[in-house]
Amino acid sequence: MMEQKIQIVPISENLIASYHHALDAVARERKYIMFLQAPPLAAVREFVLKVIQDNEIQLVACDPLDRVVGWCDILRTPFPGFEHCGRLGMGIIKEYRGQGIGKMLMESAIAEAKVRGLIKIELEVYASNVPVVNLYQKFGFISEGLKQKARFLDGKFEDIHLMALFLKNV
Repeated sequence: MMEQKIQIVPISENLIASYHHALDAVARERKYIMFLQAPPLAAVREFVLKVIQDNEIQLVACDPLDRVVGWCDILRTPFPGFEHCGRLGMGIIKEYRGQGIGKMLMESAIAEAKVRGLIKIELEVYASNVPVVNLYQKFGFISEGLKQKARFLDGKFEDIHLMALFLKNV
C-alpha cells in the first residue's frame, strides 16, 4: 500500500461513525480485541460522547479522507484510589498495519497522559499478538503478569499479558 498522510487527532462527534467502522473491522478479525464485532452504533456514540464530555484521552488516526484507520485511548480508572491509573486500548485496521501508525498513536496518547498527570498506564494484550507486545515493550511497558488460558475462542485458548508503564517514579 502506498504511504498515506495520517493525522492523529482527538476523537470528535463527526468521527464516531468512522470510528465505529474501524472498531468493527478489527473486532471481526477475532484475534486482537475482546469484541467480536463492534457494539451498536448508538452504544458507541454514547461511549464516545461520554469520553469527550469527561475529557478522556481518545485519539484516532485518520487517513486523508478523514476515515478512522486506528485509535488509541487511555481511560482513567474511575474508582476512588485508582484515579492515577489509565487503561490503554488500541487498534489499527488491517490495511494500515506496519506503517508506524501504532507508534504515532502511542506517542501522542502517552504524551497526553503525562500532561494530565497519570502515573500508570495499564493494558492487556493477547500473547499471540507479538508485534504489539514488542511495540509496548519499546515504549517501556513491563510485564505485570500473565492470565493463562484467559480466553477460549474458536477452539483455542489464549493467554493475556498484563503490562504497565509507569510515567513517574513514585
